[in-house]
Amino acid sequence: EKAKMKIQSDLDDMAVQLDQAQILNSSMEKKAKQFDRIVSEWKSKVDSLGMDLDGSQKETRNASSELFRIKSAYEEAVLQLEEVRRENKTLSNEIKDIMDQISEGGR
Repeated sequence: EKAKMKIQSDLDDMAVQLDQAQILNSSMEKKAKQFDRIVSEWKSKVDSLGMDLDGSQKETRNASSELFRIKSAYEEAVLQLEEVRRENKTLSNEIKDIMDQISEGGR
C-alpha cells in the first residue's frame, strides 16, 4: 500500500511537471511564431529597401550619363563661342581698316 501511494505521488508529480512542460512548450511556440513574424516583416523591409537602392542607383547612373552629355555639349558650345568671338574681332578689325581706307580715300 505504501509503494502504491509512493507511485501515485510520483505519478501526480509527473503529471504536474507534464502540465508545466506543456504550458512552457505552448509559450515557446507562441514566441517562436512571433519571432517568425518579426523576421518576416524585417525581410520584407530589407527587400523593399533593396529595391529602393537599385532604383536609386539606376537613377544616379542615368543622371551621371545626362550630366556627362550636358557637360560635353557645354564645352563644345564654349569652344564655338570662343571661335565666334575671334571671328567677330577679326571682322571688326577688317571693317575698321576698310572704314579707315574709305575715310582716307575721301580726302
